Amino acid sequence: MTHDDADHQYPRWSPDSSSLIYFSPSQEPDGEGKIWQVPALGGTARPLVSSLGGADLSHDGKHIAYFHSNQGELELAVADPDGSNSRKLSALPNEYNYSDLRWSPDDRKLGFQRGRTFDYLYVYDTDVFYVPAEGGSPQAITRDGNPLAGFAWLPDSSAVVYSSSRGDTVLYLRTMNLWSVKTGGENLRQLTFGETSYISPDLDRRGSIVATRRQIQFDIWRYPVDGCPEENVRRGIEITHQTGTVQTPSAGPGDRELAYLSDSGGHGNLWILNLKTQQNRQVTFEHDPQVAIGVPVWSPDGKHIAYVKRGLNAWNIDLWLMNPDGSDVHKVSDGGGWACWSPDSRWLYFSSPGQNGFGIEKASPAGGPHQLVREEGQKPAVDAGGRLFFVMSLPALNGLSDVEILVANPENGPAQKLARISGSRLSSWLLMQPVLSPDGKWLAALLTDGPTTDIWAQPTAAGPMRRITDFGHQATFITRRVSWSSDGHSIYAAVGKGEADILLLSNLKP
Repeated sequence: MTHDDADHQYPRWSPDSSSLIYFSPSQEPDGEGKIWQVPALGGTARPLVSSLGGADLSHDGKHIAYFHSNQGELELAVADPDGSNSRKLSALPNEYNYSDLRWSPDDRKLGFQRGRTFDYLYVYDTDVFYVPAEGGSPQAITRDGNPLAGFAWLPDSSAVVYSSSRGDTVLYLRTMNLWSVKTGGENLRQLTFGETSYISPDLDRRGSIVATRRQIQFDIWRYPVDGCPEENVRRGIEITHQTGTVQTPSAGPGDRELAYLSDSGGHGNLWILNLKTQQNRQVTFEHDPQVAIGVPVWSPDGKHIAYVKRGLNAWNIDLWLMNPDGSDVHKVSDGGGWACWSPDSRWLYFSSPGQNGFGIEKASPAGGPHQLVREEGQKPAVDAGGRLFFVMSLPALNGLSDVEILVANPENGPAQKLARISGSRLSSWLLMQPVLSPDGKWLAALLTDGPTTDIWAQPTAAGPMRRITDFGHQATFITRRVSWSSDGHSIYAAVGKGEADILLLSNLKP
């Protein structure tokens, strides 16, 4: 239906099904894109309005609603269906992201998702709001606060069905289920259950739900790094055989044991696998459904494991430390994460939030005051010679932020660019953290190509990245970080292999 080189996003049908509208983002940083309309049978597209995201047409065909920037202020606006006679319905706080704009079936409300963004990618503190069609302040429909993945109005406009990670205790690639709630926040009900995700719901006039069902099977694998990408995948060895989710493995000294996150038992906790005997032991025992932990990082001397814990707030993540037997648990930093160890295990480096974004600090596992390493930067890695590698996010373009991998020597000195990575290779669930090889020559990184995540290696002496794995067209998910083997000849990764289909759910009861 469309054939030009621009991106075409968020298509929506016209009420009579004769055409669709869609959004094309701007090519300028922080610029507005445009809403276009194209006949359903194909033809010439015509621009309607400038917008910051997707739009929606009212069911009576009289109005188009969209998000608009007016002299630096964010607005929810409506116009005639041809884009004329635009007017502001509501001023919106700039510190949030807005998406999934939807007219209610009676055209009396405009609903949308509102959330905050972390690191230009990860959206949290998310809820569904609405603004009356005659204008006014946004009103909360949900009081969820977890990552959401779409919503739809019920046919009588009294409630919404929405996709939420509510109740899931794994930090990344969380399981999404469908919920329903009245517009006043009453009668919250869970509609789907289990370890399968249900996202992007929509409803027809009879109340039947169509949604995407996504299933991801996770296991930890070890891949060699010395062959071509296809060969490395073929030679991969499956380490675990899980029925649930596993993430972010970290190898202990000599590869005798492997720490990882698993939701075995119904809650995400840290486990340790003996790679020789295949015996598992659990080392954290969190039960609170509002608390999530993860991302274990084993110190090179084997004495400590750093990990993060998300508290009762949606993005209140703190850095903790424990012994490998689960003893001596204590908090290292409020609001810290992205941990890495110095090769001599004397220092634990981490990213901490500040007034200008994230900075880098280090702390001794024995305790004592933290030392500020850099005021800006995140996701550190440190080699034996004292070089500090870290990541900087660049200003967003079309909603995507490129990142640069930088190196500084000394750690608080001037930094030089090692690599720039396109924001299109960094999905919202990836939150990639480069991990340094034992010999200090390579940084393992995770990049996406469509539905596939692969492991790449950036030489620390500069130069182009080298691809480690090639999973082909299989939908493959690896999140957050991987772990090098002690000899540097292989990489441990928690790999999720996914499949998805579209399904219809009927007989939704009021």
